[in-house]
Amino acid sequence: MSNNWQDDPRLKNLDPRKLLILNELASEASGVSLDKALPILLKANARLKALGLTFTKQESELMFDILTKDLSPQEKLKLDALRKSPLFSGHPNAKKP
Repeated sequence: MSNNWQDDPRLKNLDPRKLLILNELASEASGVSLDKALPILLKANARLKALGLTFTKQESELMFDILTKDLSPQEKLKLDALRKSPLFSGHPNAKKP
């Protein structure tokens, strides 16, 4: 995955801790299939929660743009469905993997 996403204007005011997690996510998820990217995404989500942070809607969109850049259309649909699940919405009844 190229680093051109780092020039995205949505990053301008991003908390440095979130940017660090986003950079790690992009690096770890580079060139992997959706099945391999999901645990990486879950790990990043857990790190955010441990720091008492959450991504805003705009930041989440950027994260998914980065993750889906190299995915097939079918994998993009799967990830979009997952993104809408309670697990990633912060719903208190979300089941942990």
